Amino acid sequence: MSDVILNNPIAFYYSLIGLAFLGLTLRPALSHSIFFNVPIIYICIGAFAAVIGLPVINPLGSEVETKIIEHGSELIVIISLSAAGLAIDLPAGWKNWQPTWRLLGIAMPLTITATAALGFYLGGLPLATAILLGAVMAPTDPVLARSVQVGPPNSDQSGESTALTSEAGLNDGLAFPFVWLAILLTPALFGEFNWATWLGYYAIYKIIGGILIGIATGWVITKFLFSPLGDATNERANPALIVLGATFVAYGAAEFLGTYGFLSVFVAARAGRNFAKNTSAEPYENSAHKSADQLEAILMAVLLLWLGAFIGTYMWHQWVWSDLVIALAIIFLIRPLTAGLSLAGLKCAGQSRYKMIFFGIRGMGSIFYVAYAMSHAQFEQPEAIWRICTLTILISAIIHGSLANIWMQQKPHSKTASLE
Repeated sequence: MSDVILNNPIAFYYSLIGLAFLGLTLRPALSHSIFFNVPIIYICIGAFAAVIGLPVINPLGSEVETKIIEHGSELIVIISLSAAGLAIDLPAGWKNWQPTWRLLGIAMPLTITATAALGFYLGGLPLATAILLGAVMAPTDPVLARSVQVGPPNSDQSGESTALTSEAGLNDGLAFPFVWLAILLTPALFGEFNWATWLGYYAIYKIIGGILIGIATGWVITKFLFSPLGDATNERANPALIVLGATFVAYGAAEFLGTYGFLSVFVAARAGRNFAKNTSAEPYENSAHKSADQLEAILMAVLLLWLGAFIGTYMWHQWVWSDLVIALAIIFLIRPLTAGLSLAGLKCAGQSRYKMIFFGIRGMGSIFYVAYAMSHAQFEQPEAIWRICTLTILISAIIHGSLANIWMQQKPHSKTASLE
């Protein structure tokens, strides 16, 4: 049987991916079961494909393979960010999004620092590699965090779900300055490093620019969408095309102007949602979110199959005890402590605080950042980053994915927010 499969691996992969897509349709029926953990199921299927000897893309193997993983994960992250931006009903503001600002401004820098220190002292990583580890492991993931994020627009949205969704939507972009810090501190580029340049260009300009481009893009596309020529006022049959077009325009414009496209995509989706809120255009925005959600699920299935195959072929036999200690510390120590500190003094209803503290899911965003950094600079011990990253994602998918099906179903009595 295995010989037949190996003689025609492409056909087998088509069948495998097709079954993965069909499996996604079971989510509504089985979403309340602790045993229905989509990421783990697909990772295991991918690992099985590796066990029987099917070819697997190895980002450590060549620059081409690294680029494939970089752009594959990039695509799923920007679609996921667009879906997250369209899903949130709660208007952005200091009071409404206070947990988000605290998680971004306090928990995220502390997580980067603590993880980098752990990689440097316990993992024996060089400085640039340790900083990269901190940067790629700090963001919560907008892809694998589907089970802890808000539902579709106009659904019953709890405060912790809104906070986790908005955190995931913004911190993928806000991790970029630290990824670039690691790149600029690699041995080959260290001599040209300048703190003022990093702060002014990579931290301030790229962040502010990405946000402004996102706002402008969201406004322009929304105006076009609901103009006499737009789809929303004509057939209303192309929400998937609109989502893809808006996402790619926002991302491409931001990247072309040297800013952070991740921020631009999320902000553009939020701007479009705000412009359509409580208007006749709102039903179309809901359809657009559903299309983005489906596109994200399709891409997630493919990338999770790859992740399982990559782990099963190259990673699992290379893991060492320090990788496990670092991965467990990130999930069970660093995230809870830093998030808990950031939310200190904030009044929360029920278990909202503990949910926001605990569900710091790691996933596809980390994969993208590692591949991106590796394609832009020569890091020492690159295999260590991949080992720790894949192990952390695997543990996070097991623990968070299983518990989310039960714990996140416990909604507070407040309809729109669980924060007091």
